[in-house]
Parts: sequence; structure tokens; C-alpha cells
Amino acid sequence: MDKLDLDNDKYIRILELISEKTVSGEFIAKSLNISRVAVWKKIKKLEDLGYKIYKSKSGYKLVSRPNKLLPFEVLPILKTSQLGKNYIYFEKINSTNIFLKERKDLTDGTVVLAEYQESGKGRKGRKWISPAYKGLYFSILLKKNFNVINLLKLSLFFGYIVRNVIQKYVSDKVYIKWPNDIYLNGKKLGGILIETELEGNEVNRVIVGIGININGNMEDLKPVSDIATSLKIEERRDFNRKEIFIRLLEDIENKLGKLEDFNPSEEINQFLLWKGEKITVLDEGLEGVLEGVDKNGGLIIRTGTDKERKILFSGDISIRKQN
Repeated sequence: MDKLDLDNDKYIRILELISEKTVSGEFIAKSLNISRVAVWKKIKKLEDLGYKIYKSKSGYKLVSRPNKLLPFEVLPILKTSQLGKNYIYFEKINSTNIFLKERKDLTDGTVVLAEYQESGKGRKGRKWISPAYKGLYFSILLKKNFNVINLLKLSLFFGYIVRNVIQKYVSDKVYIKWPNDIYLNGKKLGGILIETELEGNEVNRVIVGIGININGNMEDLKPVSDIATSLKIEERRDFNRKEIFIRLLEDIENKLGKLEDFNPSEEINQFLLWKGEKITVLDEGLEGVLEGVDKNGGLIIRTGTDKERKILFSGDISIRKQN
């Protein structure tokens, strides 16, 4: 587990100072009220993290930034009031969801991101492949009391937000596969994993795990390349992960207060994968036509010749399109 645990404010300030012009170590030391030795150590740490810094007798000048979602890259431009302000960054971790589940001391709105997950998972414990520095793999902690109806809608709600952000970057239509996957051109692009924690009869902690394939290539996704894709594969270009990440966090915070008014039947059906198609509900042995989702996020399936309709809620249910 490689957690970055640094004084973010001082590193942010150093990067601000050396990004425009060459700045002396003495000037940096005075600006931050630290010693010249401390400045040297922080410059060295930035270089270790992948920053290219030109050093001369007259001082330091930033040459290039690493392809990493470091706190010093994210926090200065993140325009949220709470979400992500407590931002925990890992180069490598078993799972961001697992980390949040184990840390009961963290505040509402904490965001944990890892460049690589050794044990990233989706629903039913399925392994999520996360090529390093090429995707977005992060989890959000919500310490709020959700009523049952809003909990049922939560996976689709986050899927809706992620889907709308991704749509801004691609030409083809982005779909939501009920209840929690993002699809592009018939392949899985991302997914959402919601995990809840109960205290008595009330949900007091919700962990929202989000994984999106951004710049992975076919080789990166090789074990699942027949069913998974990335933005780079589909659009044939690299994407700015930081820009997408920040846009996601800002959109999530802006819309989270409107969860109560979120109506999946109005917002999801136009983007619902396999709508109008024959599907099989694998865990139920049920077959029918996928008609859509209802206002609470339940999946509506028309079965049999009598046009009977069944409404299913997520749990561990999986669906598959019939050939």
C-alpha cells in the first residue's frame, strides 16, 4: 500500500512558484517560511514523484508534470465545497473501497484514488482490471442517512452522472447497463459499486466505488478485451484523466443534493442498454423483454404471452441479452 502522505499546501505552493519562471531556493524558503534544506528535500520529493525540474545556480524551474492524479495536481483546481477536499492518493492499493470500509475515522466527502488496484472488484466480487496510470479508480465516502427508496436509486444515480460526463468526450452514445455499468459500443467502459454500512436499522455510511477505463489499450485489457473497452480504444486518442476526474467530482457534488428528485424512469430509460430487447435474468431463470426502469430504479421485464410484468431490484441480479 503506497499512500502519499505529505503537506499538500507547501508542495502546491512550490509548484505554483516554479511553474512560471526560475525561482531561487532562498525565495521559496522565505515564501513558505521553511529552511533551504527543507526546500531541497521537497524539490527532491517532487522529482521522485515524476516532476521534471530544471536546476541551476539561479534556482528551480518546472519543466513537466507526471501523468499522476496527485493531490498537488487535483486540489488547486477542484471547485467543490466538500467532496474531495479530503483527498487520499495511493500509487497502489488493494482496493479503494476496502480502504474506506476499514477507516471509520474519515469524514463525509472523503475521496480515495489509486493509480493501480491489486484487488479492484465489481459486483459479486468480480475482479476489476485496472492498468496503472491509465484509468480512474476511486471511491467516495458518504456519511449520510439514506432512506430505502434513495438507496435503491443510488447505483443508477451515480451511473447517470458518470454516463453524462463521459458522453461529453465521445461521439457515440453512452449507455447504462442496469444496474451499475457504463457501456460504449457494446462493451463495458466502467462500473459503479455501492456498498452500505448499517448501524442498527439505519444506513450511516455509503461507499461509492467508481472505475472507468480511460487510456488503456487492447493489451492492457487483454484478459477481458472481448467485453471491455476504453475511451482511448474507442476514440483513438489519449484523454486527460485529471480533467475527467475533476469534472466527475464537481458534477457529483452539484447533483447529490437532488437525489430525492431523481427519477430513473425519466432520466435512465433513454440511455438504458438493451431496452426493448429480449433478456435473461441469470439468477432468476427469468426471460422476457426489457421494458425499462421504474421511478425507483427497478428493472421492468415483460414476461410470457399474457404481458405480465415483473419489477426487479439490483441485489445480486445479473442480466444478459439473448442472441
